[in-house]
Amino acid sequence: MRLFYWIFAGVLAAAAGLFALGNRGDVTVDFWPLGPALEMPLFVALVGALYIGFALGAVIAWLGGGRARSRARAATRRADALAREVAELKAKAAAAAPSASAPSALAPAPLPIPTPPV
Repeated sequence: MRLFYWIFAGVLAAAAGLFALGNRGDVTVDFWPLGPALEMPLFVALVGALYIGFALGAVIAWLGGGRARSRARAATRRADALAREVAELKAKAAAAAPSASAPSALAPAPLPIPTPPV
């Protein structure tokens, strides 16, 4: 699986390199109300736009998952509290239980084993 990853990454890197070599022409990028126009190679403008889009998408996905993360944290806290309560109840039950060697007043007496007639 790791070999497949490196082959795929190598092919992707080669494709990105070929794209950059093929698109070295300068373009003017103008963000009119924000400031002066920038002159840069075409591949820088395109790859930069991809990176910015990826970052914005990641932030939006992270913000969208906030409710699920909150519920997961609450469920974890509740599970931890219940596990502590179970451990406390087991400890109390073990302390309150009569020992196995002492006969209990509520336990039935053992039945006698019948012997066959001779």
